Amino acid sequence: MAANLLEEDTEDGDILEFDETGTGVEDTDDGGAIVEVEDDVPEPADESDFYRNLAEEIDESTLEQVALELIQKIDYDKDSRKERDKQQEEAIRRTGLGNDAPGGADFEGASKVVHPMLTKAVIEFESRAIGELMPPDGPVKDFIPGTSTKARVEKARRKKTYMNWQFKIQMPEFRAELEQLLTQLPLGGSQYLRLVYDHKKKRPVPIFVPIDDVYLPYAASSFYTAERATYVEHITKFEFKNRVESGQYREVDDLAEIGRAHV
Repeated sequence: MAANLLEEDTEDGDILEFDETGTGVEDTDDGGAIVEVEDDVPEPADESDFYRNLAEEIDESTLEQVALELIQKIDYDKDSRKERDKQQEEAIRRTGLGNDAPGGADFEGASKVVHPMLTKAVIEFESRAIGELMPPDGPVKDFIPGTSTKARVEKARRKKTYMNWQFKIQMPEFRAELEQLLTQLPLGGSQYLRLVYDHKKKRPVPIFVPIDDVYLPYAASSFYTAERATYVEHITKFEFKNRVESGQYREVDDLAEIGRAHV
C-alpha cells in the first residue's frame, strides 16, 4: 500500500497521519483520496516441478510407514466386502457360466441343468444397453445451455464430431471394452471403465475394470465420495521392471517385503 499508517492506537474521531512520500495516492475534490494497492503477483508455477515424483524426495522410513498404513486400510476394505463377493460368486455359478453350477445329482458323471433365465437376462440387457450407448452416429450428442447462437452451434457440432471420431475411430477397442463391462454389470451391480492416455500409442485407451478390482471402504456411498479408492492392476514382472526403470515406480526393498507379505 502506498500510504503507511503512523499511529496505530486511535479512537473514533482522532486524526490519523499518513506518510505522503509513497506513490499511488490521488486526492479527490470531496476531501478523500484514492489509494492504489500494489498486489504481489506470484510467478507462474513450473509444471515440471508440480508433476515431480514425491516418492523420490521422501526418505525410506517415511515411505515404509505410509505404505504399511495404506496396506492395512486396503486389507480392511477387502475384508469388509467378503459377503458381497460371495453373493456375486453365487450369482455367476447360477448362470451356468462357471465350472461348478449348484444343484443336480452328486455322483460322478452326473449332469447339472441350470435355468437359463439369468444368462438370458444378462445377454438381453447388454444388447439393449450397447444399442443405446453406442448408436451408429456415435455416443456424443450436442447440448447448448442458454441462448443458441450460430457460433455456439457450430462449436458444439465440431466438438460432437471430434469426440464421436475418438470413440469410433481413434479408440477401436472402446466398444469391445464397453460390451464386456455391460455383460458383467447386471451381476456385479457396478463396473468401471478407465480412459488412460497411452504415450506409446499417443491416444487415450479404454480399460474395463471389474468391480472385483476396485476396493472402496464399505461405508462409502459412492465411488466419488469414498475417502480412498484402490485400483488393482494385473501386470507382469517385466512390466513392473519397465515402470521402475522409466521412473513411474520406485522400488524400495523394505516396501517390497511389505507388499509380498500382504499378497
